[in-house]
Amino acid sequence: MNSYKLFSTTLLAALWIFPTTAQLQTSDSSLVLSVGSFNIHYVSPRRPKLPWDERRDAVAEAVNELDADIIGFQEMETFIGRGERSENIQLQWVLEHSPQYSAAAVGDPALYPSTQPILYRSDLFEPLDQGFFFFSETPDEIYSRPWDPSFDSFASWVLFQNLETEQSFRVVNVHFDHSSKVNRHNSAQLVANRIAPWLSAREAVIVLGDFNALTWFKPISILKSVGLEVADTNGSTFHFNRGLNLFPAIDHVLYSGFEENGKTLRLNKQYQGVWPSDHYPISVVLELQETTQEFANLNLQVSEASPSN
Repeated sequence: MNSYKLFSTTLLAALWIFPTTAQLQTSDSSLVLSVGSFNIHYVSPRRPKLPWDERRDAVAEAVNELDADIIGFQEMETFIGRGERSENIQLQWVLEHSPQYSAAAVGDPALYPSTQPILYRSDLFEPLDQGFFFFSETPDEIYSRPWDPSFDSFASWVLFQNLETEQSFRVVNVHFDHSSKVNRHNSAQLVANRIAPWLSAREAVIVLGDFNALTWFKPISILKSVGLEVADTNGSTFHFNRGLNLFPAIDHVLYSGFEENGKTLRLNKQYQGVWPSDHYPISVVLELQETTQEFANLNLQVSEASPSN
């Protein structure tokens, strides 16, 4: 074992066995945040279903009523086909009408798929890192197609830090294929594989989005098998743009390293007689578990204290 590994292992063992006084104390202020998910439905001039100009005011009202600290959006795109999306009128609209938010999981569409942004309260959080992976055999290839031929779909993710407490957590925003069971199952397994190192490192992780799966279906079972819990969705989330609640939720918030704090908010309502989307926006309040953050802080101390090569 080289000196770097020996030093890191010894320090980690010492800090784990003999925690400092600060680590033994109970935090006076736990990190509590509301996390939302909203499939906003894409805009396409070729498919006039749910015309944007007729529902954009309802979207703005719904986002502001949801009032989540962090919101993952799906289908936030002006759809022009496979490949780059150079325009995102929905993202621009929401940011203009909800100035409390900034957008993460966005970038140059040639380099970063920006149709599943994660909006956050910029007075509370800052993004430290972001990334994506596509649901395909080549997940790091942007816009790669899935196993069963279909539209490209992917997960976006962001590492956030709370500005006051400096506590950190990751948010993964997904949209699983609605038409292919193979794609849904493989997508769930890929997400499980990608978040496994974070969970092993005791990082707090939230996986949210449109799973196109009920809670007892295999995609959710795959994610639960790696340690994620499913927040209570409090009813149906897809309503055919008619308020028809025919089956339980397919939009979910899953988490590890948090505790659920209260019931999930589900905005199953119209605004001035207009549905914002064919999905209801949802949000859940989560409280960060102290043991998760203490372990994460411990890893950070080891990383900062370890000598460079």
